[in-house]
Amino acid sequence: MATTLDFQLVKTAGIRQTSSRMKRSCGFLFSVALGMLIYAQPPTARAQVAQTINVTSHLTPTPRPPMTAALATNILVWDAETKTIEVHEGEPQGHLAFTFTNVSTNNVVISNVHPGCGCTTAQLPPLPWTNAPGATGRIGVTINVHGTATLFKNLTVTTDKGIKTLTFYVHILPLVLPIRTENERANDIKIAQTNRQAIFQAQCALCHVKPGDGKYGKSLYDADCAICHEGAHRIAQVPDLHALTVPTNAEFWRNWIAHGKPGSLMPAFAATDGGPLNDLQISTLTQYLSGAIQSRIILPNPAAGATANKP
Repeated sequence: MATTLDFQLVKTAGIRQTSSRMKRSCGFLFSVALGMLIYAQPPTARAQVAQTINVTSHLTPTPRPPMTAALATNILVWDAETKTIEVHEGEPQGHLAFTFTNVSTNNVVISNVHPGCGCTTAQLPPLPWTNAPGATGRIGVTINVHGTATLFKNLTVTTDKGIKTLTFYVHILPLVLPIRTENERANDIKIAQTNRQAIFQAQCALCHVKPGDGKYGKSLYDADCAICHEGAHRIAQVPDLHALTVPTNAEFWRNWIAHGKPGSLMPAFAATDGGPLNDLQISTLTQYLSGAIQSRIILPNPAAGATANKP
C-alpha cells in the first residue's frame, strides 16, 4: 500500500513539472512568433508597431515627488528674507510685504504659500502663480496681534524650483496715551457732566476704551478704571474706591460697572448700555474688585457721641 502511494506522489510531481516546462516553452514560442510576425511586416508597419508599444509604456507617467529642496539664491531675489514691524498695543493687526524678482531664465511657478500659524494670512494672486523671467511679485502678510510681546513668525513659499522660508518679527509696543492740558481736561469734564457716556467716544476713547480691549480682571481694571480712580489727576467727583464708606459685594460692583450712576461722572460700561465691555469682561472685573477691595463699614465713634450728648 505504501508503495502505491509513493508511486502516485511521484507521478503527480512529474505531471506538474511537465506542465510548468510546457508553459515556459509556449511563452518562448509565442515571443518568437510575435517577433517574426513584426519583422515580416513592411518597414512602415514595423515603425508604427514600435511607436504604439513605446506610447503604451508611457501612458501612466511616474508621479513627480514633492519638492523639498531649498530654493537656490539665483532664482528668486527677495527685497529681504527677514523683516521687523512695530504695532502698538490695542491695534488689531500688523501688515508687511515681501517682494521678489525672478532673475533666472525660466518660469518659476509658486504653488503654495503657507503661514506658520493661524493668526497670519498671505495675500497673493491665484495659485499656481507663474512668474516669467524678469518678473516681479509681491506677497502681502497680515498678522493678528495681541498682548505686549515680540512675536516671531514665518512664511513658507513653495515653487517648482524649491522652497523658501521667509521670517519676520512683530514688536508690540505699549499704548502711548495722549497728554491732556488742564484746559482740555476741564473741557472733557464739562462734556462728561452732560453726557457720562462721552468718555467712550471720539478722542476720549483713546484713553478710556482702547487700553482695555481684550483684557480681563486686574489688567482690565488697570487699563480702564485706574486711569480715573487712581490717577494722579483724580478729581473730587471721582471716588477713591479704597476709601468707600458703604458696604460692597459682587452685586454692588457689577451694578456700578455695568450701569454706572445717572447724574454722576460714572458711565455705564456694559455693551448693552452703550459701553465697551462684554459680559465676560464685566464678570472678571467684578470678581477682581470683590477680592481686591474689602467691604467695610465706618462705625460711629461712641466717645464722640458721648461728648456730643453732654449738656
